[in-house]
Amino acid sequence: MILVSRKMQKQLLYRIMPARAIKRLQQGRQVVEVFSTVTIFFSDIVGFTNLANEMHPLEVMAMLNELYCKFDELVAKHGIYKVETIGDAYMVVGGAPDRMAGPDAAERVVRFALEAIDLVKHNNAGEFALKIRAGIASGPVVAGVVGTAMPRYCFFGDTVNTASRMESTSKALSLQVTEVTYRLLRECKTEFEIVPRFTDSEHKIVVKGKGAMQTYWVRGIKTGPGGAGAGAGEGAGAGAGAAEDMDIKVSDSERTVEG
Repeated sequence: MILVSRKMQKQLLYRIMPARAIKRLQQGRQVVEVFSTVTIFFSDIVGFTNLANEMHPLEVMAMLNELYCKFDELVAKHGIYKVETIGDAYMVVGGAPDRMAGPDAAERVVRFALEAIDLVKHNNAGEFALKIRAGIASGPVVAGVVGTAMPRYCFFGDTVNTASRMESTSKALSLQVTEVTYRLLRECKTEFEIVPRFTDSEHKIVVKGKGAMQTYWVRGIKTGPGGAGAGAGEGAGAGAGAAEDMDIKVSDSERTVEG
């Protein structure tokens, strides 16, 4: 029984922290890693606060567990890393802790994101229809384990904050990405259907602390001339929403990011 228990504990530990980080901790070493280019995904459930007020807490937990277990399967499928669920938010990263080329990481995370959005769109048969908002950013981060009580493998840096803001300024069932991510996707073997959020170059999202940003909608994967595969979403049409998007601003608040 002790051997079984220890085996289960080890399996659980390796699910919540990268093996490399565990090894360093066991050696009494600090875990700090620098990654030059990763791609980070954030999503949250649109109208979650109101939805939670209409449901019993046990129903909320069951709903989130069912949804995020399916997201976890997609994470494994695409070979990326789940960082954390933060309330109704879900965060993953490509290119860390397992390093890979920037375009490869971006492609994996975007493929995951499109499938996650498609999953939500086609799993709304219940009483409460869900919609998620999704955003992605790419760039450098620092990762490491902070503290000794309930240690977590955390990510820090402007890329994390930018990815969170791409989600918060996105639209329901849509995937918004930064200029850096857009450029990485242009280097991928897979051809994605991508359109600028604003067709008018004078209009950009104003993000506090970063200024005006040009962003893009990823609508899907191209499957042939003029055709696209499964994609995202309601606000992702070409030239969609330039007028209504003009005054979008993002607050200064930042999420705590742990994994």
